[in-house]
Amino acid sequence: MATVLRAFGVECSEQPDGLDVEGSDGPLDAADIDSRGDHRIAMTAAVLALAARSPTRVRDAACIATSYPKFVATLRALGARIDVEG
Repeated sequence: MATVLRAFGVECSEQPDGLDVEGSDGPLDAADIDSRGDHRIAMTAAVLALAARSPTRVRDAACIATSYPKFVATLRALGARIDVEG
């Protein structure tokens, strides 16, 4: 998760029992994230992308259906612009 946060320009440090995350009031950097088939990473990256200054790509995002098949539809219903590539 720290790798994903850093890809968006979020300062964080790993601790034995979790992460310390620095807050910011500006937009996040755009990122290109490979979820590596982990639905939690894919969903986290998609939510972070909502605050990014330009488009972000989340690779291997089909895994999201594992835990939340309507995730994309939910984000779209909330106003997010999401393009799903085959």
